[in-house]
Amino acid sequence: MELLIRVLLLSCCIFLSCGQFQFDGANQPPEEEEEYVRPTTTTPAPTEPPHILCPVNRMFTYPCTCEKGGVEGLTVHCENANLAMMSLGLGNIKDKLIYSLLMTKNYVRRLKGSIFHNITIVNLEVSYNKIQDIEPDVFDTLGDSLESLSLEGNNLKSVPSSINKLGKLHYLNLAHNQLTVIPANAFSGLPNVKELRLDNNQINKVFSGAFNNMLRSLDKLHLQHNKMQKFERGVFKQMVKLKYLDISYNDFSKFGKTDFNDLTFLWFLNVSSNHLNEMPRSALTRNAQLRVFNASNNNFKTVDAYLLRGLRLLRDLYLAGNKIKTMDKRALLAPTRLRTLDLSRNVIEDIGYEMFKEMNWLERLDLSYNKISRIASSSFQRMFQVVVDMSHNNITFIGKGAFIEMANVTVFDLSYNNLAEIAPDTFQNSDVNILLLNHNNITDLSKVLITNLTGIKIFNVSHNKIDKIDRKSFSTKKLYELHTIDLSYNNITEVTGNAFEKFGSVRNIILHHNKIRKIGYGSFGTITTLLEIDISYNNITEITSGGFSNLVSVRTIYAHHNDIRNMFVIPIALNEIHIQHNSIKRIPPGIFPAMNSLLHLYLDNNNLTQLERGAFKGLLTLRTLSLGHNNISRIPWEALEDMSSLQYLYLHGNNITTLGRKAFGNLPVVFELRLDYNNIKNISVGAFEGMLQLIRLNMSFNNISSIPPSTFTGLVSLRNLDISHNRISTLENKTHGVLEDLLSLNVFNVSYNHISFISDRSFPKSPYIPYRITHIDLSNNYIPIITNTFDDGMKQVEVLKLQNNILNEIKPGVLSNLTNIRHLDISGNELQKLPKGTFGVLEDMEELILRNNRLASVEIEEILAMNKLQLLDMRNNRFISFYEELIPVMKENFTVLFSGNLLLCDCNVRPLRSWLSNQPNTSMWNDVTCHNPPHLTGKSLVSMSIDDLVCQDRYVAVEEVVVKPDIKIRGSEVLKDHGLRVVWYVATREDVADFKASLRNQTGTIVVEEVVPYNKREHVFRGLEPQEVYQLCFRAIDSLGTERDEFDSQCTTVGPVGAARRVEASALGFIFPLLVSVIAMCLRFYL
Repeated sequence: MELLIRVLLLSCCIFLSCGQFQFDGANQPPEEEEEYVRPTTTTPAPTEPPHILCPVNRMFTYPCTCEKGGVEGLTVHCENANLAMMSLGLGNIKDKLIYSLLMTKNYVRRLKGSIFHNITIVNLEVSYNKIQDIEPDVFDTLGDSLESLSLEGNNLKSVPSSINKLGKLHYLNLAHNQLTVIPANAFSGLPNVKELRLDNNQINKVFSGAFNNMLRSLDKLHLQHNKMQKFERGVFKQMVKLKYLDISYNDFSKFGKTDFNDLTFLWFLNVSSNHLNEMPRSALTRNAQLRVFNASNNNFKTVDAYLLRGLRLLRDLYLAGNKIKTMDKRALLAPTRLRTLDLSRNVIEDIGYEMFKEMNWLERLDLSYNKISRIASSSFQRMFQVVVDMSHNNITFIGKGAFIEMANVTVFDLSYNNLAEIAPDTFQNSDVNILLLNHNNITDLSKVLITNLTGIKIFNVSHNKIDKIDRKSFSTKKLYELHTIDLSYNNITEVTGNAFEKFGSVRNIILHHNKIRKIGYGSFGTITTLLEIDISYNNITEITSGGFSNLVSVRTIYAHHNDIRNMFVIPIALNEIHIQHNSIKRIPPGIFPAMNSLLHLYLDNNNLTQLERGAFKGLLTLRTLSLGHNNISRIPWEALEDMSSLQYLYLHGNNITTLGRKAFGNLPVVFELRLDYNNIKNISVGAFEGMLQLIRLNMSFNNISSIPPSTFTGLVSLRNLDISHNRISTLENKTHGVLEDLLSLNVFNVSYNHISFISDRSFPKSPYIPYRITHIDLSNNYIPIITNTFDDGMKQVEVLKLQNNILNEIKPGVLSNLTNIRHLDISGNELQKLPKGTFGVLEDMEELILRNNRLASVEIEEILAMNKLQLLDMRNNRFISFYEELIPVMKENFTVLFSGNLLLCDCNVRPLRSWLSNQPNTSMWNDVTCHNPPHLTGKSLVSMSIDDLVCQDRYVAVEEVVVKPDIKIRGSEVLKDHGLRVVWYVATREDVADFKASLRNQTGTIVVEEVVPYNKREHVFRGLEPQEVYQLCFRAIDSLGTERDEFDSQCTTVGPVGAARRVEASALGFIFPLLVSVIAMCLRFYL
């Protein structure tokens, strides 16, 4: 007896530690679902925790995920699973309150059974699952708890009757289904629903009484994007609380006079995007509470003077996208507090006298995209802080006093019209903050005076035909609020008369893309507030000494893309100047005054050939000097000797051929040096001496063939070195390596060179110096083999690029020593095999690129050992088959690319094809095609059926090759009463609901056949013949009730069941039932 007790205790411990119990024949772990239990703990649980917590073991809710806990309950998400699998995961937390349960993108076509039974759920979302039907009793147990239900994005063709048992429901979403009719009493059991979504269906009829019993609670009703043409009489009868009704994007061509009469508390009505030609005058007479009315995108030709009568509370009126040509000004008299009026995209031709008058509350008036040509006098009166948009019309005339008492207009947009002038008295007692006149036909700014707009801040007249700016332009008196003037994209050839001095606060003047030839003293005068000038993309050849020098506050000047030939005097407070793409040949010494403000000087793309001593003297704080793409042939160290504050020096794109010793003089704080795109051939030892703070050095695209080992002496801070696109053939001499002095180097790019061998001196190593090169790019060289010396100095490498060499062999035990590597690219080589030991155990590897080689196989165990691998690129090789071992790990964070191989599409590819059928997105596999057999050549694997993938030599037994059958039998137990207990698990994510279990005798006759619910994983057969041997088979049934295919592996031979009598008195016969009972008690106590 003592022995039995010990066995029981030991078995119970094993069970709890392993998290599963397997019967006879269950030697393989389950592939899709598993029963998990939490580890035991000695810490007593609090009696009432303040928060409801997710299970510690995240797999406890598999295949669902408990995303978070909280005071309100758990948030659980189930995705890409079926009813059978989800029922177990949810069953494990049935004792916890679920605040939000999301079941999205699952394989369920009929919602049935007990999946929600005995679970308390507050918010339930069962969306985008392709559900066609819902059984009447599915939601039976949720009536006391469920407040929100979303069935959006399914294939429901009718309103499910099961929802009428959810009496506490406040929100119901049936959008994006295939509903066609809403019958009477469709929602009779939902008295508390406040918001109902029926949008994006195929509804063509809503019967009267459809919303019975919801009438006194429904607040929002969404019916947009359907196919309704008319309303049944009384469909909204007694809906006293409905405030929001959206029937946009339907097929209404007209409304009845009384369609909306019952909606006396309606606040929001959207009838946009229908086919309405008009609305009856009395259609809205009883909707006195209406705040928002949207009738955009219909066919209205006019707005009836009486349509809005009685809507005195209307705030927002949207009539855009109609065919309105004229509008009775009396139509807008009733809504005295209109906030938004949108008449855009109509065919209005004229704005008549007093059309928009006394709209004191209006915030936005949109008349854009019409055909307005004239604006009559006194058209706009008494508006405050409004945005007026009249852009994209044909306006050529604006009458005298067209805008009267328009106070603090935020934006007045008259862009994209045909205006040539605006009379001075157009704006009377009015003020505009932003005036947009761009894209018109203005030629003379003296005819567009803004004198009366004393509060204007931004004035845009870009994209016109203005040819000059002089003292008569803009205004006859000073304007103190204007800060930005945009005159770009005009034909301005001269700026004279100190025209901008009229603006007492101007900060930004934009003059780019004009035809200005000269900037003189009279161009900008002595403006003391100006911060930024843009005169780029002009024809400027000269800037006189007084052109900018008197602008004492300017911080930034953009003068690039001109034809300036001589350097000019700059303002004393300037921070940044762009003079690139000009014709400057010389920087005279002393041209820059002694100044502490200039930080950035850009002189790229000029004609500089040399820089004289003292050229930059006086620039005491300059940080960036860019001299790229000039004709400089040597390092201008004389000109640089005074620049002790320089941090960024760019000399790229010149004709420099040699770097002598101390080529840059003493530049102690330069962080970045660009020498790329030159013609450097020779580099002397100590060329960079004195550049102690240099961090980035770029010498790519030169003509360098060798670098002496001591070249980089003193660059102790260098982290990034780029010498790609040269002719370098070696990185060392007989005793030293080029990189030995670079103690801080992290990133090294030597791609596109002539390197053919990596020796033990190529990359520095020392037991005393902590070299830390982490990124090495050796791509596009001529390396044929990776030998045992390759990894010397690479112990810290995380990214190694070897693509496009001529690699044909990698010695084992070399790359495997790079234990920190995360990214390895050996694509575009001539590798035919990767021998065992090539990768070893590289646990940190995240991306492995093998594409464009000649590989036919890899050591898959070494690939699987890369626990952090996220990308495996095997494209364009000679793989004949796909490694089935990769399928279990191909999850959301792991991608395999496999196109361009010699794939043999036979039964061995079935595991991959079956896996693809369960994936929501297979776009990355569209290019995976068959190479053999001949009749399948070129055919996409994704487009094929599993039945197409056969092995000719064993066609009958192809089931053995299929990835996963629907069900796998764990084991069976013979009971003492001639019964048989069977345990199984689900091995697929496809649509599986119930199970059909059958027993056949030796003659093949079905003796027992029973349907087992999907939330069960064991079943007991009773009353069997003691001496009979049976064939036990399981077949999955999908949620629509269709039986799925039965594979041989879903059957097993059991019996005779009479053997139980012979072991009844034995130790095993005593232990086995007792053991099961003890385990069940342990599990119940633990959970």
